[in-house]
Amino acid sequence: MGVTVLYAAGIREAIASNDLEKMKAVAEQAKQTVREQGDLSAALVELLEAIEGLKK
Repeated sequence: MGVTVLYAAGIREAIASNDLEKMKAVAEQAKQTVREQGDLSAALVELLEAIEGLKK
């Protein structure tokens, strides 16, 4: 199985496929990405706060 770009649409596409093997592969890739990148949501919040801080 090839690499799936991990964003919400890619994960939802795997869900919609009803292909268990594809879903498992995407889930494993997502878990690996989370392990490597950490909390992307928290990093985005920090970035947005830094942007707002520079605007002032």
